[in-house]
Amino acid sequence: MAEHQYSSYGCFLIVPLKYDADTLNHTALEQIGHSVPMSTMDLNENVKAMLEPSGPAAVGSGYVIPAAALTAPLTAPTGEASGSSFLVSLHDKSYSFSLWDSWLYVFHTRVAFLCLSLSFSRMDTLKAICNPGWAHNPAVFSWVDSAGTPHVFSLEQWLSDLLNPLGLHKFFDGDSSYLLDSYAYNFTVVPNWFDDLEPIRRITFNLHKMMPPDAPMEDQAEEDIRYVYAAKNQDHNAYRWGCCVTSQTISYVVADETLDLEAQREAQAADGLPVVLLALYEKYTCLRFTQLITGMKKNALKELKALKELMLNFQAFGTVTPANLSRWHNVKQIYASLLEVNDIPTAVQDISAKLNILASHQEALEHAKSETVINLITLFGIVSILASVLSIVQILSDGNTVIWISTILTTVMLALVTALAILRR
Repeated sequence: MAEHQYSSYGCFLIVPLKYDADTLNHTALEQIGHSVPMSTMDLNENVKAMLEPSGPAAVGSGYVIPAAALTAPLTAPTGEASGSSFLVSLHDKSYSFSLWDSWLYVFHTRVAFLCLSLSFSRMDTLKAICNPGWAHNPAVFSWVDSAGTPHVFSLEQWLSDLLNPLGLHKFFDGDSSYLLDSYAYNFTVVPNWFDDLEPIRRITFNLHKMMPPDAPMEDQAEEDIRYVYAAKNQDHNAYRWGCCVTSQTISYVVADETLDLEAQREAQAADGLPVVLLALYEKYTCLRFTQLITGMKKNALKELKALKELMLNFQAFGTVTPANLSRWHNVKQIYASLLEVNDIPTAVQDISAKLNILASHQEALEHAKSETVINLITLFGIVSILASVLSIVQILSDGNTVIWISTILTTVMLALVTALAILRR
């Protein structure tokens, strides 16, 4: 097989976000972006309906955010109309990359994902952007204006200025970076099909490690890696694409004679990105429920019931099994691998168990309160009965024959009605 040539690389850097139901700014969101229709044929129709913006079965919706809207918080002070060229500098090295129209997916379970669409000519660029394996990233970011002048900016401040007006916030509170828990969706194109699977494994593994595809790289310590391939094409007697799935990245290599990375970007955004987002939505929904439970006020039964109802809807209508995802086996394999390496089914069961325990505890507290009220009512009832008996005795002692006859007849009638009710029961 001829040596592969790499033109450039693309990446959807998926940043997890959260929001509160009463603070999400739908108006501002619709002003900066427009809805994404589900056009992919890789998903079954019922799964596509889950991501349709206004469908009755929708669990969320996606928006395309133009690059100009993304960079508006950066370029506004300088008067630039837009800026999509960037530099990242780390350890005295600078790498250039571009920002394209990106996607923002908002789900009903109070989680969202900003999918920044990037491209770069060196795979090392993504490593400088994300700094994998470290909680802190010392990289310096700059955007480049039309004259080629770089302008240093704070990545964290930029994302805050972009997202906070929409009611969206960093998923985990604290001083950690927005990109600390980001998920990297990498892809590249090569001119030749693959005669066997080994080159696919090597290239996609290197992309996962954010290293050049031809670099010698091996790591036996990683156990959360799964490989999925296209079916062998009988006309070419070769494989067209393959991917490497891990808990923090998914990396594709696709054969395309024209090396059209932009066409591949559109295809990956339409077909592959929804699959990854469905898995991440399930993962982060469980984490979001944990946050909401932890921050819940003590004895907030109404809030707990609302959260449990949200969880029941999520389990019943918001989760997808691999068998129901797609008509294509390799797409189902990718999704199943994402669920497995992130241990998402266990997370769903765990959060459900936590909610049930809390609900049972709250119901026990409410039952204890009800018992106390009932006991008080019973006590007052007994006192009332004694007072009534004394009143009746007083009336009878001073009464005439008519009162006695009326009392006896009323007692007999009540006894008969009670006996009849017991017999009918």
